[in-house]
Amino acid sequence: MLIVLLLVATLSVLSVSIVQSVMSTTRAMRLSDARGQTGWYVSGAEELARVKLGQLFELTEGRITRYTPGLGVPFSFAIDGGQISVQLEEASNCFNINSLATGEDALAETGGPDPHVFYTELLTALDFGPNEVNQLVAAAADWVDRDSNLRGTGAEAGYYASLQPPRSPANTDMVSPKELLDVKGYDPEVYRRIAPYVCARPGAEVGVFNINTLTASQSPLLVPVFGGEITTEAMYGIMEQYGELEHPDVTGFLEHPSFAVIATDTILTSVLDMHSSYFRMSGEVVYLDSVTRYEAIFALGDEGRTFLVRRRLGVDE
Repeated sequence: MLIVLLLVATLSVLSVSIVQSVMSTTRAMRLSDARGQTGWYVSGAEELARVKLGQLFELTEGRITRYTPGLGVPFSFAIDGGQISVQLEEASNCFNINSLATGEDALAETGGPDPHVFYTELLTALDFGPNEVNQLVAAAADWVDRDSNLRGTGAEAGYYASLQPPRSPANTDMVSPKELLDVKGYDPEVYRRIAPYVCARPGAEVGVFNINTLTASQSPLLVPVFGGEITTEAMYGIMEQYGELEHPDVTGFLEHPSFAVIATDTILTSVLDMHSSYFRMSGEVVYLDSVTRYEAIFALGDEGRTFLVRRRLGVDE
């Protein structure tokens, strides 16, 4: 009798173990299926964004304003087994951190704004002290440039190899500005302060800012446009006065009396425009037992062609 009871108990334990194993395997298979299906849904959302951007270009000829229909308005729709939400936003008004890789020779050829000077003035506008500004600019430039030459108070391979755990500088473009958290001097608090004003875009341009989508909260970004000759507080006041005014052109934007005292050759008019070059799609896919957030960055070129810059499951920009 004791043997029978032991056998029954053993079989019960084995049965529970087998059932748990099967349930675990089933959950894993469902999760794997959900992830695969989510990828398809995100791809579908990207195609929807492409179509929408093409329609926006036809409607506006590329002149995007804060009143452009469809931007910044979330919408959702049901899918088999869940729901997907999508939001498309203008994403041009930010300093391109990858522009810091531009060398002096390349800068001389393009004749564009010096990204190191621009970033220096942006950080100054954000109330970082001179020494910290120099260190942050040099370290970020060392991270994205293609050489191993140390810039002043920057950091190259030797510094990062000494950390625990050790790492190495990317020496290539950032995919996301959140990579700054790996760079010397960029702790979470520093990143929190600069995150609203920086982005990671391909190319050497510091950025082109749409005067009809800029807001007062982005005033620090405009301080370098005026060569640092205007304070953040003054710039904020001007943007508050402009409110939701739609400017016919860059000249109209620059007609504010406060700009009259700034030398015209100091103002970086080349970075001001009425068009937007980048857009951000974000949202989430709810499918079965999984909830996945996603984002994608699109470039909108001349003639309304769209290019996917990057996609990411999980949102960080």
